[in-house]
Amino acid sequence: MSSLPIDVPVAVLIAGSLLLLAGTLVLRKSWRERNGAKPMLRFGGWSLVAAGFAVFCQTLGGEFGTAYALMTLSIAALLVVAAGMEVRAAKPRSARDIALEPEDRPTNWPRAIAKSLLAIVLSGIAAIGLGVAFAVAMPLEPTDRIVIGGLLVPVLWGAGMAWTLCDAKLVRATILLIIVSVVGYGIAFLPKVLT
Repeated sequence: MSSLPIDVPVAVLIAGSLLLLAGTLVLRKSWRERNGAKPMLRFGGWSLVAAGFAVFCQTLGGEFGTAYALMTLSIAALLVVAAGMEVRAAKPRSARDIALEPEDRPTNWPRAIAKSLLAIVLSGIAAIGLGVAFAVAMPLEPTDRIVIGGLLVPVLWGAGMAWTLCDAKLVRATILLIIVSVVGYGIAFLPKVLT
């Protein structure tokens, strides 16, 4: 049984695929020449791609043809890029060429435990506060607010963890996370308390 939506000649699909591959090759050549590329080269590449799309859409219909053409164009582009890959040997770099690392501090157990608590617990509290504040205060439909607020929590939690672990100053991270938590929970619950 054929996996295509309708019975079509394989030669037509091969022709459409070759048009897309040719268009991709011409566009790649145009891109490599950059400033010296002729406009006709770009026009020719896009014309070939459009012709490939037309063959697929004419043969398979608009819905299936577009999907198959996009898939074929992606595979063609991947093949063209893979064919032009260059493997270069890594050159040793001097210490001046390497990017600066975050501030190095001696690590000890109390500091590691404090950083872990900040990253896991306090960042989580701040992220939940901001998510609840979004779910309560934003002018959207209630279901949209709840879903977006819920999706924000893990993203904000991860960002807070990454920032806390990268920051060398524990006091600064602690103060900022406490401020964010107070603001988030204040926005979420203060109007209900005051009314």
